[in-house]
Amino acid sequence: MTNIRKAFLVAILLLLYGVGYCQSWQPLFNGKNLDGWSVVGDSATFTVEEGAIRLHRKANTPEHTFLRTDKKYRDFILEMECRRDEQFYYGILVRAVPAPDTAHARLYGYQVKVDHQKDRRWTGAIFDDYGNTWRWLSTLSDNPKAQNALKEAGLWDHYRFELIGDHIKVWVNGVDASSLVNTKYKKGYIALKIHFLGDNVALEKPTAWVRNIRIITKHPARYTKAIDIQKTVVE
Repeated sequence: MTNIRKAFLVAILLLLYGVGYCQSWQPLFNGKNLDGWSVVGDSATFTVEEGAIRLHRKANTPEHTFLRTDKKYRDFILEMECRRDEQFYYGILVRAVPAPDTAHARLYGYQVKVDHQKDRRWTGAIFDDYGNTWRWLSTLSDNPKAQNALKEAGLWDHYRFELIGDHIKVWVNGVDASSLVNTKYKKGYIALKIHFLGDNVALEKPTAWVRNIRIITKHPARYTKAIDIQKTVVE
């Protein structure tokens, strides 16, 4: 086989792979309304504006409010873009499950908090928010590159999640953030979390937006990316 024919065959295979990869993505948000999603928890609001989901906090809410998918997912690759005001904190949950009635929150699950506190900056780390308490499962303490991956307020950030079996990987703006091995949550919802707000009405004004939410659920292991950080194994 000549080198030209070999190059031609490689090009065809790459093209076919690319087409298959594009076809594997499915939108989770249609950009028009919240079909396929449900609000649980308190009374903070989620609205659709200019093709994005707008997250809006509400004063005097005693617990968190969630917008979750109507479907549950086990193994998948998830991507989305998020933008937020400086004073707005929120979370992205994967494999979330309903919490007991006695819990402070309506959903448990793996949560990536948009954590732009200047003394920590752990956006892309993973913690387990389970009702009346929580614990960090992975942090960015030894990952300064990821600590600085989040853009300034008002700009769009890109998130990628890979959940294959017990391995959970997270990227923020293409930067390796988390590589966690944990067995607690096997299947669940994808959800956006708005934190409860005290009586400070002024904090109702800051907001956040999420758009271009898409997922691969069919053979996601075919499309995983290598991540160049050490795995954190948590029992």
